[in-house]
Amino acid sequence: MKCPHLGAQYNPFSGPHVEDPHPFYAELRRDAPVSFNPTLGMWLISRYEDICQVLKDPTRYSSADMGNVGSVIAPETQAVLAEGYPLADSLLNSDPPTHTRLRKLMGRGFSSQRIAAQERPIRAVAQELVDAFVHQGRADLVTQLAYPLPVRVILGMVGVPKEDMADIKHWCDDFFRMIFTRVPAEEQPPLARSWVTFQHYVARLIAARRSAPTDDLVSYLVTTDADGESLTLPELIIAIAGSLLAAGHETTTALLAQCWKQAMLQPGLWQRLREDRSLVPHLIEETLRFDSVTHGMIRTTTQEVQLAGVALPAGSRLLLLYASGSRDPALLADGDRFDISRHHPSHLGFGRGIHFCLGAPLARQEALIATNLLLDQLPDMRLAPNPDFGTMQNLAIRAIQHLPVEWTPRNG
Repeated sequence: MKCPHLGAQYNPFSGPHVEDPHPFYAELRRDAPVSFNPTLGMWLISRYEDICQVLKDPTRYSSADMGNVGSVIAPETQAVLAEGYPLADSLLNSDPPTHTRLRKLMGRGFSSQRIAAQERPIRAVAQELVDAFVHQGRADLVTQLAYPLPVRVILGMVGVPKEDMADIKHWCDDFFRMIFTRVPAEEQPPLARSWVTFQHYVARLIAARRSAPTDDLVSYLVTTDADGESLTLPELIIAIAGSLLAAGHETTTALLAQCWKQAMLQPGLWQRLREDRSLVPHLIEETLRFDSVTHGMIRTTTQEVQLAGVALPAGSRLLLLYASGSRDPALLADGDRFDISRHHPSHLGFGRGIHFCLGAPLARQEALIATNLLLDQLPDMRLAPNPDFGTMQNLAIRAIQHLPVEWTPRNG
């Protein structure tokens, strides 16, 4: 290891590592693949093989502390959180056997049949959203399509009224900020209040579906399975609020925006996609690899381990840099080049092992339908001059907040 302290330079929240982290990741992979960052209190794991080794071994590398990024929770914040429900384990921060049970109970709601049944609603919502701006000649594809589409799809699946979308967005943004960024003590109470409000909203939704079930995910999740097992109320709240409503749209929004951004950045690619729609799935997979939306995940060692020749004591916190691993030259010689001719390249965009993203098929379906619709209706779509993408990054997610585009309106 040439530069064991290289990881100390990493800042995932601002500066050049947000604008373009990949040159630094290349240095990490080459000179310090396992390197400590004292600010985060975490070891940065940057190579594909090492990341996969961790993800395939939940016994030695635990997910139980996934939501702890090192923030000190102030007493006032604790008092606010006490007004909500106990924080239960979720798919994201649990290990077997708890994770196995949760995955089984939640997985029933994401069967291939239920996902396939979403094709018509996805098309209808996407068409409605595109119709609202198709004649204008310009749009922000994040705010006008990439965000509202997955939000409305998951709200419909969960059984949340469309008019509550703005509240859900606010609560989800606060939820992700609270668990994946370092929040100063004075800024914590409003985020905690937002989370408690979100919990009570979901609890009311659960109570309503228990008394009058409908054909939605909440009604499905509150039932007892064939083995007599069911989710507890705190488990239902974190599953619906955190795993479905928050994670169920945030990463898909980022994926849609990144797909269309990459399609605009590559000369001639939009026209190539119009002429050969079989390439659209490759656009999606290459985007997942090249500019990973799931930027990283956290694990904690349960015993002393050796990783890439580095001894890590029990209790070591690891930040698995998925975005770095997916561009590792050991995986792909020219990983820094965007190329949709790759046929289903290996990547970490949806994770690996027991924590592989439960909603991956739904996200892929939304990306496929929405991209084909844009290709049909905006044949000469292009980036607006001097676009400001407003890139945002935390420990887990990397996303753009704006995608300004232009085209020739149909009516001239």
